[in-house]
Amino acid sequence: MSKTQLTTVSILSLLLAGSLAIVSICGAFLPVTYEREVPSLATQGIGQDLVNLFIVVPLLVILLVFLRKQNRAAMFLLSGTLFYILYSFIIYSLGIHFNYLFLLYCTILGLSTYLFIIMIHELMGMDVGSWFEEHTPARLTGIYLIIVAILFYLLWLKEIVPAVIHNRIPESVSDNNLLVNPVHVMDLAIALPGLILAAVLLMKKRALGFILSLTGLVFIIILAIALAAMMIMLKVKGVSEESSIAGVFFILALLSSVILFLFLKKIKGSNIS
Repeated sequence: MSKTQLTTVSILSLLLAGSLAIVSICGAFLPVTYEREVPSLATQGIGQDLVNLFIVVPLLVILLVFLRKQNRAAMFLLSGTLFYILYSFIIYSLGIHFNYLFLLYCTILGLSTYLFIIMIHELMGMDVGSWFEEHTPARLTGIYLIIVAILFYLLWLKEIVPAVIHNRIPESVSDNNLLVNPVHVMDLAIALPGLILAAVLLMKKRALGFILSLTGLVFIIILAIALAAMMIMLKVKGVSEESSIAGVFFILALLSSVILFLFLKKIKGSNIS
């Protein structure tokens, strides 16, 4: 990346990290933030805010430091982190009742969206396929991403299809007093098809496949940790007695981390230049 591009990304990333920190502190520690939400949704929001504050914000800053050193792995890791934020704040902006943080929700969504576009554009302008050794775990990673996508398709369609057939509202929508479940929208329209597309392109050793697959793995890791935190917080707050699913999400994060590590180990050299 050029000096000008690095400066632009640095400024926008710091603005993003600062905005995300403010929103996360308010959501996690000020009850007024989610006072219009049902207890389940409010509690999950607190869990995700804690992950954003103590994991995502520091991660953004650390990755920015490595990016300024022209580190190759940092570009993929930052892209995945930005997509997680983008994905999450579409949900915050459209799934949370209007509150005093609305303008910051929109700011974070905008910053993460344009930063993500910049990072993908930069990566597509580089010969990223040549960055990796010949025996990268492309097939393993592709199969894994497809399996994850299929599992989430089955999870959501198990609720959606019967509701569509019987013309009734899914429980996740009615119980949380929503118009629709924005998670369903994001996953079915963007995230899950994106994982499958990334997997297919990766197994064909296309450059875009490397970019999207590594981005997808980072996204899965952070999202799985956030989902686990939501489940744990529901247990802690006494909203739900079921917390075993948090273990499933931790396992998903662990498996994805192992595959990501194996893939990044195959990068030849550390610097972009």
